[in-house]
Amino acid sequence: MTRLKPLDLCGRAVTFSYEMRRAPTDFLESTMTLYTDIFELARRETTLEGEIPVKNLPQLLAFTATDAGSIRFTVTGMGERRGLPAAELVMEGDVELFCARCNQPVPVEIGSEAVFRFAASEEAANALPIEDDEEDEDVAVGSRHFDVEAWVEEEAILSLPRMVFHDDCEEGGGWQDEPEEVVEKPNPFAALAALKK
Repeated sequence: MTRLKPLDLCGRAVTFSYEMRRAPTDFLESTMTLYTDIFELARRETTLEGEIPVKNLPQLLAFTATDAGSIRFTVTGMGERRGLPAAELVMEGDVELFCARCNQPVPVEIGSEAVFRFAASEEAANALPIEDDEEDEDVAVGSRHFDVEAWVEEEAILSLPRMVFHDDCEEGGGWQDEPEEVVEKPNPFAALAALKK
């Protein structure tokens, strides 16, 4: 407990006190987001590395079976590429997805490697000629307060496989619709045939 010096407010002495408390570690982990000046990182050709627990990536969690695993990344500045600051993002991680057959968690390794060129605004990115878009490069809107975590999360989502299965899951062993009961309808012409006799 720390006491502050008495203050004279309206002729009365008042003492304020406050207590310093450490935030729980899991709170700090879940609220800290990594930002960087992406233009400066590209210009200086510096490297940024990190690891983010899957439980801290809410958009990615919408696609996973559990919050287990983590995503590791390396961002490397590449100077300029065709007039724009550029950086390479290498991302890999392990997540648990739903098995398409039994609907139980399946451990899956994901990864991607891509080069990004950064425009200063959405308008500048849209103004780039289509032929300027190389197959091995993406164009993104950069900033001096660039959210690296959101960037890594988006790339992790894009690298998820469409469907995964356990090695030992039998095909057709998952959830299936129950066969519909076939009800035979009477033939409307049968009554006419009976009248004819």
